[in-house]
Amino acid sequence: MRGDFHTHSTLDDGKSSLEEMAAAARAAGLTHFGFSGHSYCPLEEDYCIPREKIPEYLARARAVQARYAGEMEVFVGLELDLLGERPEGLDYAIGSVHTICGGDGRHFAVDESPETARQCVEEFFGGDWYRYTDAYYDQVALLPERTRCDWIGHFDLVTKFNERAPAFDEESPRYLRRALEVMEHLVRSGTAFEINTGAIARGYRTAPYPGKSLLRALREFGGEIILNSDSHHTSHLCHGFPEATELVRAAGFTHVNLWTRDGLHPVGLNEEGSVV
Repeated sequence: MRGDFHTHSTLDDGKSSLEEMAAAARAAGLTHFGFSGHSYCPLEEDYCIPREKIPEYLARARAVQARYAGEMEVFVGLELDLLGERPEGLDYAIGSVHTICGGDGRHFAVDESPETARQCVEEFFGGDWYRYTDAYYDQVALLPERTRCDWIGHFDLVTKFNERAPAFDEESPRYLRRALEVMEHLVRSGTAFEINTGAIARGYRTAPYPGKSLLRALREFGGEIILNSDSHHTSHLCHGFPEATELVRAAGFTHVNLWTRDGLHPVGLNEEGSVV
């Protein structure tokens, strides 16, 4: 059993169509596959599905779902920010934070560029990177209530550029304090987390989200995980899954999850042919 549930298409900021993504997933031998375009969000209209295109997205995704019935389980979801709009009838939702908002109505994308992140830190947080990361995790903590998400997307996205352009210490107690508080809160609320390899495929990181210390803590808190590529192109489906699975195993996890008609379904890491 193999799956990938965080994917994008040309209807949002992806490079391949819904139909191309599904065909590539089937060709790769996936048994479970999901669409999760960026739902419409008024703050970030450049990367999300336009509001008027949401019906088209849902209709085309459902048509693909019907096309592969009996061959591959296809699910229709969306990735929602705090202000993302959630239509009825989704199979699942991913909750993610991509933007930091200031009290003056302005906002900055946390994953746009190192320069944008630095500008946000200077203008909103007086140059204090840890106030910036705290503010990010404060928003992550709100995701289940605001989006009714089934799992958290790229939990520590705020570290995206930190490997190549270090700005703060990811092992610092000052950084980890709020991240761990929010992680534990989310686990206790019953929210799962994804292991997201997207930044590896795009050359920003050499390890998935969450980072190793947070991944170990997630295991200690008893969190549930699901493996996703956050792919924006057919060539990135399942990218880095073998390496991510080894990191998960090293952190002490004995299983990951697939998304099914009944929700999360555990798949043991030692089962022949499972996951990778």
